[in-house]
Amino acid sequence: MIKKILLVFVVLLFMVLGISWLVGSAIFFDPPAPESPSTTPRPQFEEDTTVASASGILFGDLHVHTSFSLDAALFDTPAVKGTGYTTPADACDFARYCSALDFWSINDHAEAITPAQWQATQEAMRSCDAVSNPLSPDLVSFLGWEWTQGTTSPDVTSHYGHKNVIFRDLGEGREPARPIAAGPESIWRIMSTAPAMVRGLALLGMSKLDLDGYESVAAHLAAASKVEDCEAADVRDLPADCYESATTPTDLYNKLDQWGFEALVIPHGLSWGTTNPTGADFAYQMGHLSNRYQRLLEINSGHGTSEIYRDMPILEHRATSCPAPANGYTPCCWQAGEIIRDRCEANGGDDCLDRVSLTREQYVASSGGFSAVNKARSVVPETHPDDWGQCDQLSDSFQPAYNYQPMQSAQYALALGEKTNRFRPGFIGSSDNHTARPGTGYKEFSRHYMTDSKDSGIPFSLSNPAADRPVEPSGIPFFEDQEDAVNAFFYTGGLVAVHSANRTREAIWDALKARSVYATSGPRIGLWFDLVTEDGKTHNMGSEIQTNHIPRFRVGATGSIKQRPGCPDYVVSALGEERVASLCRNECFNPSGEAHRIERLEVVKILPRVSIDENPAALIQDPWRVFECESGDSHCQTEFTDPAYVGDGREAVYYVRAIQEATNTVQGDPFGCTLNDAGECLQTNFCVGVDREEDCISPAHHRAWSSPIYLSVTRESR
Repeated sequence: MIKKILLVFVVLLFMVLGISWLVGSAIFFDPPAPESPSTTPRPQFEEDTTVASASGILFGDLHVHTSFSLDAALFDTPAVKGTGYTTPADACDFARYCSALDFWSINDHAEAITPAQWQATQEAMRSCDAVSNPLSPDLVSFLGWEWTQGTTSPDVTSHYGHKNVIFRDLGEGREPARPIAAGPESIWRIMSTAPAMVRGLALLGMSKLDLDGYESVAAHLAAASKVEDCEAADVRDLPADCYESATTPTDLYNKLDQWGFEALVIPHGLSWGTTNPTGADFAYQMGHLSNRYQRLLEINSGHGTSEIYRDMPILEHRATSCPAPANGYTPCCWQAGEIIRDRCEANGGDDCLDRVSLTREQYVASSGGFSAVNKARSVVPETHPDDWGQCDQLSDSFQPAYNYQPMQSAQYALALGEKTNRFRPGFIGSSDNHTARPGTGYKEFSRHYMTDSKDSGIPFSLSNPAADRPVEPSGIPFFEDQEDAVNAFFYTGGLVAVHSANRTREAIWDALKARSVYATSGPRIGLWFDLVTEDGKTHNMGSEIQTNHIPRFRVGATGSIKQRPGCPDYVVSALGEERVASLCRNECFNPSGEAHRIERLEVVKILPRVSIDENPAALIQDPWRVFECESGDSHCQTEFTDPAYVGDGREAVYYVRAIQEATNTVQGDPFGCTLNDAGECLQTNFCVGVDREEDCISPAHHRAWSSPIYLSVTRESR
């Protein structure tokens, strides 16, 4: 009898393993057929232009993913979002018709994109661009990828983060033959090169044995598994179908030098705590700067804003004790103790202080480098996101990144360095969208499709290789619904705006490279920020100027145009009703003749440190000046000077925020706090675990951030 049972078990085991191998090998699944974008250009009607674009400002999105990114492919499956497998052709059509952008780029993760997908990306981008009149294109498309680096090591000095690589030109002989990944240790590379049986088990577990909607992912993984690592050689001597990687940013720049193409490398996701280890410090990247490539910095995206620096009691990798709350910031190790204190006291415990202390010690010991979305929170079982409140969060910032890492912020980066080693980027915004939807911030609607929210299924921490989630005996992660506060911190996303001489590819690229750009949180706010020097010359945002005189600045802003419901007729004519419904969700960029009001202009001043002993927090003046705008006016402008600049005798950085009137916004208040009379948060009410149709709308003040103007005194006066 036992032998028969054992025999049945063995047979069943081999059946499961065999089916898993078949699924993982994707023998019965074909990869999605390459698609082509629509061939109808967008008409450039006068009523489709905003006040800003009519004044030489163009809007774009330089951070867009399709299902060619393996994380997007997994997230778009029925277990997570159910949005379906998307391609660069979808992204092109969305940018042209739904969001009506002036330019955009494709940035799928290099770590698991296959040679066939890269070829399809190149062809789709060329087709997308060919639709336009080259003398005055309705849409300019830039080819690129994302270099997605991270470290699971306790040594955060080897963490360089995520960077988008974008190329100026399209066409054979003007594009790299393959993307360059961050390294063979990437979680996506490891997943794609796992044995077919393991990949099949994972997909079967994720799909709960219903593979409908998972065929494309299986084919994607199977194709990626066959790509071999490139050998060490000049990039032009390598075959097109190998997996090329660069371990550090400097390695990446060297490979780009070998190609010799005009390119930009844009850091992003700086302060986001789910992809940056706790205690990550931009100072460790200062030895990997490139003035040729690293001209821009993404300050805002659909994953939050990485602008603000504060002194915070961050729980660092090698911490042995839990820091107490300070400066309005509460570490989650501290909050873990508070949760246990409340439970213990409610049950009449007589050893509550000891339990609190032990819980904090256990949290610190279990933190593993990545805060919150890992095993550390499992120290306190059976909790809801609201139990943790605002711990590990920058609670008083606009659209804060989740589990905020302040030493990765833009302000902190600007305060770093030495005279010969400064990071002087221009600021951009983006969507960082993973469903082939560039420029999703044109309207605040359809949270499930227009943001990266994943309330419906898989825990987002799958993308974090350091995360330690519960697993089934088979080793497959649980995929049932997860209530995780991270889903309250996904927004519709920002834009990059350029002050461009015209609409051509060359003019837009020149503006990007010159840092004549600014970021918005999504709406098409107009922003001008100039320095007028003593000789009467005007220098645009992004300029580096040496002067010994009192600087005089001019700033102006216009509110974004209010949107009408629905889509313009030309969109339906070009795409058809069915595709407008599936791709645009029946809502497009559809401007009216009325603009929102600009409430105020805020100026930030930063004095880059001259010694490593200087505290960056003491060098950042935010806000340094505030100018209230007249009520009811959609345009606001002012001039100001800084008499202290000459007396300081040191470098100074200035940038401007234009704050628009409050409007209804998806996740406009990610915390949803119940406040006391003093305005303190008594209880969070995170909008997570809700129905897919719930948009979590609340008022928020959208804004634009100018690129900084960088001033230094001349050598004679130092």
